Amino acid sequence: MEINTFQPNDIDKVARMAAEVWGKRERSAEFNRVFCGHLARYSFYTPELALQMTDEDGLQAIAFGWMPGDTNDADEWVENQMDELNDEERQAIRCNVEYLKRTDAELQRKMEHGKSAKLSFFISRKSGCGAPLLSRLTELLRERGVEWLYLWSDCTCNWTYYVHHGYMQIGHGEVPEYSTPDDNYTYMLFRKNIKL
Repeated sequence: MEINTFQPNDIDKVARMAAEVWGKRERSAEFNRVFCGHLARYSFYTPELALQMTDEDGLQAIAFGWMPGDTNDADEWVENQMDELNDEERQAIRCNVEYLKRTDAELQRKMEHGKSAKLSFFISRKSGCGAPLLSRLTELLRERGVEWLYLWSDCTCNWTYYVHHGYMQIGHGEVPEYSTPDDNYTYMLFRKNIKL
């Protein structure tokens, strides 16, 4: 296994990897391309805080970091894709964009600015790949003076991974637009002190 800096021109590979986990199987291939393409682009900010782990089978894990002030062009990208979707699909994409922004804003209000960063994207498809990748990203953040690493997760993710790796839950909530009468769709906010 090898850890390298993520190359921005590989963002569609990340989107396809995300589709394996968060893709909507009941939706069209084009919807999933836009949905997961936006998720990957929304989470990617700077190559200096973007890592990938590969092995003989290819891309296995991704970790992206965010520092206050970082921006990207995900909103512009997703708007440029909307013509390929029907009205209901466009509405679903916009709903997800708002969910991501709203949850990010809540997390950022809790951050200790000046000494904090956010794990903006983390996915691993192979056991044993995620922890070393996250450790390397943490080292990079420490080199920038970061003391607290924040993240949010939701019920579609293996959020207990973070609890088992020393993250403290600092908030949670329900996502009404994704909840059903039988099942609450929830999100959780976490932080971890990474200062040595």
